Amino acid sequence: MFSTRERLSRRTPQGGINRKEYIRLLVDEYYETSNLEAQQQVTANLANFAYDPINWQYLQEAKAHELFYDILQQSGQGVVDRLLVVHAIVGLTNISLHSPIAKFIERSNGLQQLRELLEKHKDDCEIVCNIVTCLLFLLNDARTHILKQDESLLKTLTELKKTTSIRILHLATVLSEELGQ
Repeated sequence: MFSTRERLSRRTPQGGINRKEYIRLLVDEYYETSNLEAQQQVTANLANFAYDPINWQYLQEAKAHELFYDILQQSGQGVVDRLLVVHAIVGLTNISLHSPIAKFIERSNGLQQLRELLEKHKDDCEIVCNIVTCLLFLLNDARTHILKQDESLLKTLTELKKTTSIRILHLATVLSEELGQ
């Protein structure tokens, strides 16, 4: 359910920590702890906050999108806990509709990074569905043109459309159609 600033104020107890500060503390906690369960909890909370557009500015200011992106980059370079990857792609997907974040993803070579992760995790329905959804959310004229030129992505989408997973099949088909394939 999407919130309003008034509703957030009513739900914050007297003397309680506000949403903006809480999100910043979560991002700090992720980097300050080496405990995997704590990191999983933090990334799950941040991904949930990214669901509601009212939090996007707070997440951007706390650089949560950079945390999500860092996790995905680390995943592409080696072994990262699957749950951290799931939370990172869910969070990035949720917040990718926020224009400054979409621009960050594009500037950070994120389209290629997402394609590489799609290839790496093509047997993981949850990760694949969120990557394809993120790519769909990122589409605009310029990004669509870039993705249309990515032969590896087009090949991967063709492979994904042969899957037995109806969710993957549907999303891969939608993205293929958006790319004119």
